[in-house]
Amino acid sequence: MKEIRLYRNPDCEKCARYARMHRRLDWLNHFEDSTDAPPTGPLKMGEILVQDLASGEILKGVKCFPLLCKHIPAYWLVLPLTYLPPVSHRLERELSGSADDAYAVLISR
Repeated sequence: MKEIRLYRNPDCEKCARYARMHRRLDWLNHFEDSTDAPPTGPLKMGEILVQDLASGEILKGVKCFPLLCKHIPAYWLVLPLTYLPPVSHRLERELSGSADDAYAVLISR
């Protein structure tokens, strides 16, 4: 039975690559990904949301990674690293779809 759903932008190749990796590592079969628009509205390129299907709670950005880790055991060893500021900042950029935005701001200076 699926327990979490990852919403991703259907046009984002990076998100599709991550979803395939999550699917391969999910030997408990708790994960599903969707390219449908989430209840919160359309996603930007690179942005993901994770929904806990039991409670209906939707998490965004770095806050969704612990939920993924909880349901995909291959990530259990990685979870403590997310408390390190450099790792959490990088995850926030990668998962919120703002990595491209941050790059655009950087090169415009």
